[in-house]
Amino acid sequence: MKSTKWSMIAMIVTLIAACGTSKIENSSVDVKTFANKMVNTKYTLVDVRSPEEFAMNHLENASNIDVNSSDFAQKAALLDKSKDVLVYCKSGGRSTMAAAQIKAMGYNVYELGGGILRWKAEGYKIIVGAKKSNSSGYSLTRYNEAVSSGKVVLVDFYATWCGPCKAMAPHVETMKKKYGDELVVLKVDTDKSLEVSEHFKINAIPLIKIYKNGKEVYDKTGYHSEEELASLLGKYI
Repeated sequence: MKSTKWSMIAMIVTLIAACGTSKIENSSVDVKTFANKMVNTKYTLVDVRSPEEFAMNHLENASNIDVNSSDFAQKAALLDKSKDVLVYCKSGGRSTMAAAQIKAMGYNVYELGGGILRWKAEGYKIIVGAKKSNSSGYSLTRYNEAVSSGKVVLVDFYATWCGPCKAMAPHVETMKKKYGDELVVLKVDTDKSLEVSEHFKINAIPLIKIYKNGKEVYDKTGYHSEEELASLLGKYI
């Protein structure tokens, strides 16, 4: 019974961690270290995001192997074992999974802590593709107009691949139903709303922001329970 209890606690802790914060022991390195390895070592650079994200932007000389694709392991097994494998994603969540799988195959792996968002935030070069965020995303102008409402505005920054974001989504919907016209809820997909993501230098999700009368009154990264969201909103509505 005691063993089961601690297993459940461990699972919950894993769930509530924000995407982009987890690391593999001896694999995750900071931006400067990662960049130095690209200069001083023989390496293969792998972007493990989706092809759509890769088309929008990526690191120079990177190849794309989507960690969520069914043939990821098959493609990863073809990498050159004589070279270090440098992996990255958007903020660190998916590259952690990819690094674990590639490392288990016998490769020497280094993961970019904080992902491409951290890389960009620290001023390093990226290759920007022709493909931009589509109409379902928010431009910075549209975002600022939305949060300037006279009502209380709850902003949920998420991504479709983010586990904690998916777990929190029903709680956000519950708040929307509970408060009705008193609350405006914005769901901002950070993969599609690139201008907004870059403006706020978002390097981990989920992220919750709350605005009242156009002024930001709350900003916190990480999973929020239904009770926590209700308590927060109760202060402003």
